[in-house]
Order: sequence, then C-alpha cells, then structure tokens
Amino acid sequence: MVDEAEADGADINGQIGSDGQLHEPWVFLTMLDQMSSTEVNIGFIYSVLDLLARRYRLTDAVVLLRDESLGTQAFRLGQKSLAHDSRASLATSPHVVRDVVRNVCQLALTLHLARHSADHDPLTSISNRRHFDAALRNAAVQSARYGWAFTLVLIDLNGFKAINDRLGHAAGDDMLRSFGWALRRSVRSGDTTARMGGDEFAIILANAEGTEVLAFTERLRSLLVSIPELDFSVGTATSPGDSTDPAELYRIADGRLYEKKGIVLG
Repeated sequence: MVDEAEADGADINGQIGSDGQLHEPWVFLTMLDQMSSTEVNIGFIYSVLDLLARRYRLTDAVVLLRDESLGTQAFRLGQKSLAHDSRASLATSPHVVRDVVRNVCQLALTLHLARHSADHDPLTSISNRRHFDAALRNAAVQSARYGWAFTLVLIDLNGFKAINDRLGHAAGDDMLRSFGWALRRSVRSGDTTARMGGDEFAIILANAEGTEVLAFTERLRSLLVSIPELDFSVGTATSPGDSTDPAELYRIADGRLYEKKGIVLG
C-alpha cells in the first residue's frame, strides 16, 4: 500500500549526519510552523501524514500512537479506514524522519486529549460548564450582532436525588451517562450540550425557537422511554427575543424551569 520508491539521498533539503541517517530540517521547520499556526488536534495528525506523503511520494501511510487510557490508536493517510490486513506504514521515509513524525503526532494526540478533558464532563462525555459558558457568550454575541436566533435550554432531572439515594450512586451515575447519551442523540450538528453539575444540563439550540425546541424535547423523551425513572423539566430562553445577555438568558430560563417544577424562587 506504500509506494516502494525510496526517498532520495541528501539533497538541498537534507544532509547525512554523523549517525549515517538522513536529517531534513524542512521536517522540523514545517511541522513547527504548522503547530504555531494550527490548532493541534486529530486533524493536525492527518496533515502531518499528508505532508510526509507528498515529500516521499507515498500512496498510503499509517502512524500508530499510544495513550494510557485509549491504548494503541492508528491514523491513516487521508482519514481512510484501517483494514486489519493493512501493511501501510512510514517505511519509505528515513528512520529519523519517522521518529520525528511519531513524536510530533504523539504530542498532538496528547494535547488533543488534554484539551478534550478540560472542556468535557468525564461522566457523560458532553461539555462541562466552563466550555458551555464560553459557547453561550459566543452565541449571544453573534445573536446581538447579526440577529441570529438561538434557544438556551436548561434541564433538571426530576426526583434524581431520591433515585440516587434509593438505588445508590453507581446506579445514579449510569442514569446520568444514559441521559448524556440521549442528549447527544437528540441535538443537531451545531448545537451544544453540557452537564452543568449534578443533575443539571444545558443546551444551546442554534437557529431554533418554539417549534424546534419542542421537536428537541420530543426526541429526547422518545430516547428515554426505556428508562421511566428518568423524567425531566425544561426551562428556555430565546435570543434575541428574550435577551442577548448571557446572564439574563440564564436567569430567564432558570426561572421558567423552576416555575414548571412548581418551585417559587425567593
């Protein structure tokens, strides 16, 4: 699967070092430049493979990376799927270059996972409050500037504390995971879901008002029919109609949520 043509020897882009290996400064300089100007994530790994493929005329390439929590991860040129019998590798590039590529890609994977951990709730794998607050501020700015509508949805699980006390924390965590999964399945591309803490969740429904919000809650309830214990209440606020201020939108949605739960805020 890999072009058999070996890379040429030392040329204007490289030189033979004292260890007998081909060193190519372009590899270091190009990848350092990309790292300084591009978000270092999974896409960066594929861009490095593409860079290497162009330089060594590879038709296919795979880099194997390791992570303590995920195990061995394989990334293939062009984001193609990796067949079990694939023999694609970085074999036609010089040994030192292969080491550089692996090290840079390993760093990219580590940074991507660290960023994901910082922005996501570890229990449900949806966004955490920190990431959601930033997304809400950005959506509010866009709404105020261009008039783009979005709806902030706040969700509170009904009676979750009693369920947690009766069934235990492990069962409660499983229910929260199930709710997070249902949220991910219920939203559209461009929407944002988050666990704000405990049994409180929040969603930004982009370009959505009344009918779209109703469709979302119906999708969510339909995914939870197999878990009758998981009931929830919803409070909403729409920008720019209700407000374009994030704090005010949150206050309005929170008030409507508690009103539906029959709780009067003092």
